[in-house]
Amino acid sequence: MSHFVHNTLSGLKKLLLDNNEQMKTISEEGEVGSVSCSFNAPIQTTDIEMFERENNIKLPEDYKAFLTLHNGARIYELIAEDDINIGGGLHLFSLDEVKEAQELELMEGLGLPIGHLLGDCYLILDTEKLKVGNPNYLNILEFTELSSLNLNFEIFLDRYIISQGEVFWSWPIYTAENYYRTR
Repeated sequence: MSHFVHNTLSGLKKLLLDNNEQMKTISEEGEVGSVSCSFNAPIQTTDIEMFERENNIKLPEDYKAFLTLHNGARIYELIAEDDINIGGGLHLFSLDEVKEAQELELMEGLGLPIGHLLGDCYLILDTEKLKVGNPNYLNILEFTELSSLNLNFEIFLDRYIISQGEVFWSWPIYTAENYYRTR
């Protein structure tokens, strides 16, 4: 299987204005805003292998492809009108941050946390699904509710970038009948 993590991130970087890590986005109902994207340096394959040995886990290949490009990233963090970063967006952890997040009490028994999303959600690799080769191994922890996204890492990342940081995984629940009532 070939991975398109590199293509997805390269495409995003082409949209960043004048190499200052910022860009304009359009979100639901025509809202235009500014966001920033920043990317950590890559990590060596040997460091990934050491992490896998220490944690007795085989990381998915698409996620390892990301780490060898960038050992962590911040994508679509909101920028206020006065150019102040006000957070939000997607924070993909470095492997050191993954280790720290594993120590959080709320992560016990849930899998491997690889990112923080929208201020109160975590992206989690379902280690049980990984062990049996299930390709839909990515879960999201929203507050205290864990649910499967039925995606792998690179499809999630691709869709998150295409949707410009919107909560695309909840779109199917909004219909013309209930959309206006839920606002």
